[in-house]
Amino acid sequence: MRKRILHVSLLLVTAFALGGCALSRVSEKHHAKEAEELQAVGFTLEQARAAAMQKGYSCEQQPDRNRSVQKDGVVRKTDILQCNKSSAELICPQRRYVVFNLDPATGKVYAVGARINQQSCF
Repeated sequence: MRKRILHVSLLLVTAFALGGCALSRVSEKHHAKEAEELQAVGFTLEQARAAAMQKGYSCEQQPDRNRSVQKDGVVRKTDILQCNKSSAELICPQRRYVVFNLDPATGKVYAVGARINQQSCF
């Protein structure tokens, strides 16, 4: 009987670990804190990219240029660089994004955003 319980327990732990949920998913609050810790406001595009990549993110090659973004009730043209990383889950991993808003005139980051896609399947 003990051996059976041990086998079932081992099977459950293995299945749980392969799913990756307990090991690699993060909360919105933790992710927002991680994005804030980049302290990227005032960085150039390349500095922001380097800071994100150092934390394990993959960034787009080129930013989206001249996009309209509303912040604090003001709409302004912005260049946007998105970087992301995913959890270690094999099926439908959580994907975390850090979004850098850059002023096209100066090329400097003026805002950093964070969002999570809980299940990025296919």
